[in-house]
Amino acid sequence: MGRVFAQEVLKQCQEQGIDSRFEMVILAADRARRVRKIKSSDRILPDEEYMQGSTAVTALREIESGKLDMLEVKEEYLKSLSTVPAEDQSIEEEDTI
Repeated sequence: MGRVFAQEVLKQCQEQGIDSRFEMVILAADRARRVRKIKSSDRILPDEEYMQGSTAVTALREIESGKLDMLEVKEEYLKSLSTVPAEDQSIEEEDTI
């Protein structure tokens, strides 16, 4: 069952432009960290899904539902890796032009 579930999640990711299963795992892990802090008004799935099971499974279920924009999740993940604040990035871009 776990393999079938993972294949469905990967299929959903591929439909949204995430090509690699390794990229899917990284994004799902990041989403699982964010699921812990998510407000109830921002939840994608029914509240029961967030109360039972692990955050990793919940994140995968969110992806599988198709209601989560994976490119947006990817963008959030990449922003979280940035060490330069968003305001400073625009200044750097102006300096290089």
